[in-house]
Order: sequence, then C-alpha cells, then structure tokens
Amino acid sequence: MQSGSKDFMNQQRQSNIELLRLLSMFALLFLHFYTHILLPSESYAEQTGFWKDFPIVLMSLTSLQVNIFILISGWFGIHTTPKKIIGFYLLCAFYGVFTYLLSLGFGHSFSFRDLAISFMPFSALGGWWFAKAYLYLLLLAPLFNKAIEYMSKREFLYVLLALVLINSYFGFFFKLDINKDGNNFMQLVYVYFIGRYLALYLNVDKHKLRKWTSIISVGSVALYATVWLMNDNYLHLVKPYTFLLRNNLWSVFNSVVIFLFFTTLRFENKTINWLAKGAFAVYLVHESVWVAPIWRKCLTDIYMCIYIPFRVWLVVAAIFVLYFFGVLCLDHLRVLITNPIEKSLDEWCSKIIMHLKNLS
Repeated sequence: MQSGSKDFMNQQRQSNIELLRLLSMFALLFLHFYTHILLPSESYAEQTGFWKDFPIVLMSLTSLQVNIFILISGWFGIHTTPKKIIGFYLLCAFYGVFTYLLSLGFGHSFSFRDLAISFMPFSALGGWWFAKAYLYLLLLAPLFNKAIEYMSKREFLYVLLALVLINSYFGFFFKLDINKDGNNFMQLVYVYFIGRYLALYLNVDKHKLRKWTSIISVGSVALYATVWLMNDNYLHLVKPYTFLLRNNLWSVFNSVVIFLFFTTLRFENKTINWLAKGAFAVYLVHESVWVAPIWRKCLTDIYMCIYIPFRVWLVVAAIFVLYFFGVLCLDHLRVLITNPIEKSLDEWCSKIIMHLKNLS
C-alpha cells in the first residue's frame, strides 16, 4: 500500500483549477472551428503566410483541452456515487432534449424516434463520444482508485509505462484500435492515471514548479508549433490533423506541464467558481448531434461571406464569447429543473440499496 498519499475525497477545488477548466472548454470551441470548418475549406487551403500559419499555432495549444480536463479529474480523484451517476445522466439528457427541441426551430422534422433518442444520451445515436467515455470512467473509477490505493510507487510507474506504450506508441504510431486517435475511453484512463500519480507523488516546491513549468510550457508549445509549421509548409510528412491527436505523447506532455503550472497559482474567485459549474454544458450543446450541423453550417457561411481572415477571427471570437457565457448561464437555470429530479432519484436509489443490504 502506498504511503504519503493524498486523500482525494478531502481535497477542495480551487479557482485556479476552475479557471483552467473554463479556458480548456473555450479552447475546445476554437479547435472544432479549425477541424470542422477551417481545415476542410478550399479557401483556407489556398492561403499562405500568417493567416494560414496562425490557426496552426493556435491549435497547438487548443488541442490539449480534453487531456487537461481529465488531468483535473485525476488530480482530485473521481468519487463515484449513485447521485453522481444520476446527475451526470440528467445533465446529458437535459441537453439532449434541449438541443433536439432547439433544432426543430431550425427546420429539423419532428419524430418520436428522435425525441426518444434525445433522452438516451449514451446510446450509439446520441453522439458525444466524450460523455460516453467519461461515464465509463465514472463507473470504473472506484475499481481504479482501489487498485491505485494498494499500488506501490514502483508498481504505479510500471502501470504508467504500460499505458504510455499502449496509447502513445501502439495507439498513436501504429494506429491500433485500442486508441488510434485519442477519442475514446482508453485515452481517459491513460490521462486519469497520470493525474492520480501527480496528485499522490508530486512533491516539488511551488515556486520552482511555477518557474520550470512556465519555461517548459512556452518552449515546448513553441517547438510543437514550429514542427507543425515545418511539416505543413515544407515537409508534408504527416497530415496536419495528426498533430491534434490527444494520444500524441507531445500533447500529453504539454497538457501535464500546463496543468502543473495552473496548480501553482493560488487564488479564490467566486465568479470563476460559479461559471465553471456549467463548463461541461458548453461541450454538450455545441457537439450535440442535433445542433452541431447547424452551427457548423452557420460558421461556414460566415467564413465564406467575410473571407477576410482577420475579420473572420474577430467575428468567430465574438460569437464564441457570447455562446460560451450564454450556455454557462443557461446551465444554472438547468440546475433548477434537474436538481429536484436528481434528489428524488437519489433517495429512491438509497432506499433500494438499503433494502438490498438488509436482505443480505
């Protein structure tokens, strides 16, 4: 059994980490703008110079957000309870139904089949690969945490090495199905274990950590962007999207460094904490199977109409800011609807569990 470990159940989330969570979700919007609209467009392919290279440099930062989100979960640990599982389902189901009803206003034809699917966010037709993968992690976290609790530091390092080989070597380089692109449950397990290891065994002076993570993060991201630019403009060894894959060891490393930098910042801000509660809703709304085609078409039309790169980025940034804070506020209204349901279902589950315990 490990010694000197931190009790993740007693750790309190802090504004520095909540700020990182918000920034990660905001970065996700720009990443999807690049991959779904900018990268496939013919006009972008024809561009040269700064406005072709600028998005690449930006994406070298924004591609880290999913890894960072799971590092946060690993750092604090996932304490799974029936209430958390129920709450997570209600969160996803609410935005499934909300975005379906929203799509009706944009011309989507009503059908009882689609309405039923909107209540089943974790089905094959529900989209949201990350929500499904996170649910699996939520369900299996008690087993992972128990295994980690009884591991020695040496055994934990062996597990991490195995995960690096499975995900960043066999998965990234050889494209084996276990994790060929970083968009799956295995990637979340990989990064969660890294986050738990850092929480349990990292013991470095805060000021030294801030200094070195600042230097390494700037240097590493700059080098990452330079290699990407060289490949895109001269070498053409791999497709540009390859650099965005989350199981890329360089992406994992950069995610860890940036995350550790934020852990050295200590401050409290009630507004940041309040807003961060709705961060996951930002992902759910814009990646909904009902809404995603609509916003992609709208932004594609804007991009094709304006065409001037500088103005495009200003308009897109303004739209994202309005959308981002709009959804964060919407989620606090959502809580008023789902919390009473969550409380009732949790009480019902508690009674069933108690009854089963009495029978045994």
